[in-house]
Amino acid sequence: MQPPKSDICVICETNPATTDEHVPPRGFFKGLSGQFRTVPACSACNNGSSKDDEELRLYISAQIGKQTEAAKILWEKGAHKSILRSTQLRSTFMSTLREVPVVLPNGEVANRLTFLVPLALYKRVFERVTRGLFFWHTSSILPRDTSVKIQLLVSMPDLDSPDLKALEAHTVVEGAFKYRFGIDPENNRNTV
Repeated sequence: MQPPKSDICVICETNPATTDEHVPPRGFFKGLSGQFRTVPACSACNNGSSKDDEELRLYISAQIGKQTEAAKILWEKGAHKSILRSTQLRSTFMSTLREVPVVLPNGEVANRLTFLVPLALYKRVFERVTRGLFFWHTSSILPRDTSVKIQLLVSMPDLDSPDLKALEAHTVVEGAFKYRFGIDPENNRNTV
């Protein structure tokens, strides 16, 4: 599918689109290939978000660990290099590490490392991704006055639930990024 065109940045809805923004950010997937989506963006929205993208890649990688081959590649080719290279990112991340007691499945209690998740960072990046994917699917810019609700999950949702299965599934990078998308046929501003 060819990406839709716009002369206006689909992220900020203000500046002329002079570049293409990957949604989700391609930097999330260092070392992996996939079906990357691009949307028209201004240079401020595209280049100005690189630091957020790199930081969020670290937090996501730290949360999922090396559970899959794709997750292992994401850590080794991306997040691990970022934390070694950037003393500020490393310091910020390390300052939030805490040991907390966790009840294991067998009932025993063990200490595990945790860290604070920067919610504002997640919201900024995923609002940009959501606005970009909305444009990708509808060829319409989501107006700035339309709120985008970003909710962090505390556990993995039931991907086999009828509500989620009703939404169209899309894969950007196999084993690393899948999403579901649905549009209200009466009002395309109502999407999930």
